Amino acid sequence: MGIGRRTGLEQAYAVLLVIGLATYWLVPAGAARSLAELPLGLLAVGALVLAGTRDRRRRGAWLVLAAGAGLTVAADAVQAWYITTGTARPYPSPADAAYLIGYTFLAAGLALMQRGRPRDLASALDTMVVAVAGGLIVWLALTDQVHAPTTPAHFVTLAYPAANILLLTFAVWLLTSPPGIVDTVVARWLTLSTAGLLAGDTLFGLSGGTLTFQDRLFSTAYFVMQIGWAGAGLRAAALPGARSTPGRRLPLTPSRLMATYGALFVIPAVLMFDNLRGKEFDHLPLAVAAALLSVLVPARMWLSMRQLEASTRQSDALRDDLVHQAAHDPLTDLPNRAYLMELLAAQMQRARRSGSEVAVLFVDLDFFKRVNDQLGHAAGDDVLRTATARMRDVLRAGDVIGRQGGDEFVILIDPVPTPAELMAIAERLVAAVSDPIMTGAGQASVGASVGIALARDGEIDPEKLLQDADLAAYRAKGNGRGRAEIFDQALRTELEIRAQLESDIRSGLAGDEFELHYQPVMSVATGSLRSYEALIRWRHPQRGMVPPNEFIPTAEESPLICEIGRWVLARATQQLAAWTRQDPDSHGDVTMAVNISARHLASPSLVEEVRDALHVSGLDARRLVLEITETVLLDEPTADAHLRDLRALGVTVSLDDFGTGYTSIGQLQKLQIDTLKIDQSFLRSDDPATQALVRLMVTAAHAFNLDVVAEGVETQEQLDRLVTIGCELAQGYYLGRPKPAQDTEIAVS
Repeated sequence: MGIGRRTGLEQAYAVLLVIGLATYWLVPAGAARSLAELPLGLLAVGALVLAGTRDRRRRGAWLVLAAGAGLTVAADAVQAWYITTGTARPYPSPADAAYLIGYTFLAAGLALMQRGRPRDLASALDTMVVAVAGGLIVWLALTDQVHAPTTPAHFVTLAYPAANILLLTFAVWLLTSPPGIVDTVVARWLTLSTAGLLAGDTLFGLSGGTLTFQDRLFSTAYFVMQIGWAGAGLRAAALPGARSTPGRRLPLTPSRLMATYGALFVIPAVLMFDNLRGKEFDHLPLAVAAALLSVLVPARMWLSMRQLEASTRQSDALRDDLVHQAAHDPLTDLPNRAYLMELLAAQMQRARRSGSEVAVLFVDLDFFKRVNDQLGHAAGDDVLRTATARMRDVLRAGDVIGRQGGDEFVILIDPVPTPAELMAIAERLVAAVSDPIMTGAGQASVGASVGIALARDGEIDPEKLLQDADLAAYRAKGNGRGRAEIFDQALRTELEIRAQLESDIRSGLAGDEFELHYQPVMSVATGSLRSYEALIRWRHPQRGMVPPNEFIPTAEESPLICEIGRWVLARATQQLAAWTRQDPDSHGDVTMAVNISARHLASPSLVEEVRDALHVSGLDARRLVLEITETVLLDEPTADAHLRDLRALGVTVSLDDFGTGYTSIGQLQKLQIDTLKIDQSFLRSDDPATQALVRLMVTAAHAFNLDVVAEGVETQEQLDRLVTIGCELAQGYYLGRPKPAQDTEIAVS
């Protein structure tokens, strides 16, 4: 039995133990052999005392055990004295008194070792079963010697088995202690010591009192007792901080089960042994033990069944909980996407059999990202939970709502009403979600866009039906949000057209069908060229020139817009670098403006793509202008960080179409921009109030050290007004139309 890592103290004890055992076995019978075991006993007592000084939690238990072990060693010394002096040993003798008192202290120490142990009926029954079975053997062995009743010898004869049974009971009780009460290895050492003591006493009783310490095999049992004491003490002293490091034990291990049911065979074994030796034991202890075991073992069996039933119920509950967690969203406790698809598939199968309809509502919350950005994700969680509760209140008894993910929900409608009633349910959902929601971080306002999709006879698969509802919700969001749309043939045709357009765009990029046109940006005061804006055009092989407003919105709904953005960056920077090499005098300080979409700005690779375009073209970063819109700043959380990194490269950032979004003049100082482009709608208006607003924009931009570009200049009058208000840059058809590179080069040469 190992006792953990070796310490110097353990090694020293091991050496002394080997020396002591060798001495005992090598010396001849007589006084020397009787005295050889005493040093080992004293070492064991010392180990128990050492444990008491180290383990403060159980100091009392260790010291009581040390006292019991010390009395036992003292009794051994008295026995050795009788042997060495040749004095006849009386019965009872002072050694018997020391043994019996020592046994009592040992039992008390084992009991104190388990202070704070919770009540455990199973361990108590196991202990009593083993104690009755083992105690029967000890009792019969130690009371086999007949003494006259009422004499001191008779009472001492009865006291020995009683003390042994007491020790056995507390040793088994200790061995079955739950984790955290006593270190597992310590408990095993103490149980080993008790087993050695009981074995020695039992052998002594079965021999009729004829064995002495001169008999080596008999004394080995008591050496095991001393080894157990020393091992327990040294283990406890070596534990870090004198704390327990218990092992894990199951409530009912195979060894405990065997010990419990093996006790049933003790009485037949005793009777067989009694028959073999030809001498009868006292039948009264046998009867008492049989009666106790007939009660204790069935009680333990009943308790085991109860524990098994409880464990089964707990396992079932845990399995049900795991199944529920696997099928439900942890935040809202709604069915998750996987479970929703199972429910939808089952509903589609029923529809195929019955010829009925299946309806799905796809709910996409509006402005939810703004809640997370402004109030935090905890507030976003509050919004999701509240929106869930409100939608549940609106739905009918048979309808099932689940969370698709993020701020998207799916509702399975059962039974399916008319399209008009479906639209009414969707409108009630929109109204319920749109009411303000109070969160822990303040009041939040969101909306909902709802898409409706229908399938008859289950003619399409669940994924396709859900996709149709999602697309209808997307159209509802694109048509102004806070509304519901039904997926119909018109939408299907629109989607097919869009899919074909995406394919054509991809082919056009691969086939070099796109080209850039360049529109000049001029100085208002001098009329000199200051910049170009690169504008993409598509020369389709069948459709001819396709204007940007016909393909850019479709590209922005897919990663294609990022591919287009990379292409424009590369072509525009290379073109400006080429013009600069051809005409450094007129193009040395000219910049190139490139429009960046929201999706491209959010791309993690944008900064590296800009760096690569500048490196390949050889263009100075200060000559590249990236134009973004106000909606990009609101919709993309990563926009600010990416713009900061781009400006760190030296790139200039321009805010396009200012005045048409949500950005206020006061926010200009907080934005990562260098130039402000006033939307052309303000310049074209003759309203005095609008003209005053343009003047205010220019003044505010200059106050924040921003350059100003006025878009859409189409007349001299508009240009004159810009001169009056101090706007330094202008762009428009009056100053120059967008042209291909070859025409632009001729125009400015």
